[in-house]
Amino acid sequence: MKFEHKIEYFFFISFVQLFRLIGLKATRIFAKALGLIVFYIIPVRKKVVIENLSIAFPEKSISEIKKLARKTYQNILITFSEMMYLPFLSESKIKKSISFENLDLVKRNIGENKPAIFLTGHFGGWEFCLSSLSLFIGRKFLLLAQPQSNSRISDFVMNARKTFGNDVILSGVSVRKLYENLTKGGIVGIAGDQRGTYEGPRFSFFNRDTALYTGTATLALKTSCPIIMTAFERLKNNNYKIYFQEVNFHNLPQDNEDKIRVITQQYITFLEKHISKNPEQYFWLHKIWKY
Repeated sequence: MKFEHKIEYFFFISFVQLFRLIGLKATRIFAKALGLIVFYIIPVRKKVVIENLSIAFPEKSISEIKKLARKTYQNILITFSEMMYLPFLSESKIKKSISFENLDLVKRNIGENKPAIFLTGHFGGWEFCLSSLSLFIGRKFLLLAQPQSNSRISDFVMNARKTFGNDVILSGVSVRKLYENLTKGGIVGIAGDQRGTYEGPRFSFFNRDTALYTGTATLALKTSCPIIMTAFERLKNNNYKIYFQEVNFHNLPQDNEDKIRVITQQYITFLEKHISKNPEQYFWLHKIWKY
């Protein structure tokens, strides 16, 4: 293990133990304050955040954009701190923290052994909520995740996501295992707003041509399973409301590539609607419009 990774892990696990000591409410307050410090003193990707927000909301003034950017850092730090706190959360605490719109849609679609893809984005409480959904629907998820460069931190994060019975699969070797899971009636959770390839198709996201990952649509067509679009909105009291909407597979084009385009556009339009309500809750730190 590299020396710098040992240092990273030391600070990471120190924060984990601090959060465990002070409790979830104080952890969120601490994370919100830390977000201000990062924004003003350690402005990681601040230029990218402001540029992304300016593109998405051209009608807003520069002062409004900077205010949203500041809140973006605070929300991201809250999201990450919640993930670090997951192993110490009780089921009762989770169930008191989350409410739903259209939960019946989920229960109708999945039953006891029907496959489904829950397709979300890096919005609101995606870590806290996606890792906890199994408590509400009575079935475990196979969660697609990106590995961290620091192996010990990566192990902690993966285990945190398994707190309530889920399994985790790392991207890169995932397609076959995701396919096998779905054909056996499993449930998959994917954050599908990763940037696509330069040569790939473009979609309308905040009125701008955007390259997006289309693997989820391809997987759904191959397995004939429903896609349940999911958004995790953080409320003012730090509870969450989860929104579900099923992808419409009716009247799709004949051509398979066109089907993938229509399905993916439905998803990104759904995500855009929820981001527009709470722009500061999206992960604006990545270069969405790199090309």
